[in-house]
Amino acid sequence: MFPELLRIGDFHITSFGAMVAISFLVAFWISGMEFERKGMSRRLHEHIFLAALVGGILGAKLLFLIENVPLSDLVSYPMHYLLLRGGLTFYGGLFLALFASFVITKKHKESFWKVLDATAPALAIAYATGRVGCLLVGDDYGIASTLPWAMPFPKGSPPTLEAVHPTQIYETIIMSFVFLALWKIRKKDKPIGWLASIYLGLAGLERFFVEFIRNTTESPISGLSVAQIMALALILVGALKYISLRKHNEAS
Repeated sequence: MFPELLRIGDFHITSFGAMVAISFLVAFWISGMEFERKGMSRRLHEHIFLAALVGGILGAKLLFLIENVPLSDLVSYPMHYLLLRGGLTFYGGLFLALFASFVITKKHKESFWKVLDATAPALAIAYATGRVGCLLVGDDYGIASTLPWAMPFPKGSPPTLEAVHPTQIYETIIMSFVFLALWKIRKKDKPIGWLASIYLGLAGLERFFVEFIRNTTESPISGLSVAQIMALALILVGALKYISLRKHNEAS
């Protein structure tokens, strides 16, 4: 574990923060190549990235606070909690970033699904990169395990001396393969939204199943976590889009 990369007095740079920054830069670079290949506006790409950056961080922070801070405290001291370093929940960031991107695409009179097609591979590799940061700080690990590669996180968040599933590694590997698959098929002559629907389905399936071996936030639905419900939403949207494209293609 390498939770801190640099400390000068009270100022410090965490490995998680560094990997989140790298994940955004990687996403910007890869999505930029796809926007250019598809002949889409560079200005639109820059606006989408800015919207995703702000929406992603704000949404991730808000969902984390909703899940972990009593509502009375959050209402009484909102800025105190919002300005705390750390504490980000991916799905909160993803959904708010998607909403912000949707608004931007409408202003530019561009297809949201076309934009999502162009950013799908970038989203997959950005997620994989961000999970490396979780591993380095000992966050988002799994349940206890006796597997040979299970590991403790004595300085984790929270700390554990018990060997657990390194689910961060699992997710990094799986989503890296998802990225490679999306990158390989991205040039196929398919209707708008096809690649995005596949990304949503695969990303949702990955998170849904890994949640069974993760320490996570339970939902009101017995046996399912909050993240699993959100993952099911991604799977549903991706499946509905894919089916609608197939029906439209068969009808034509």
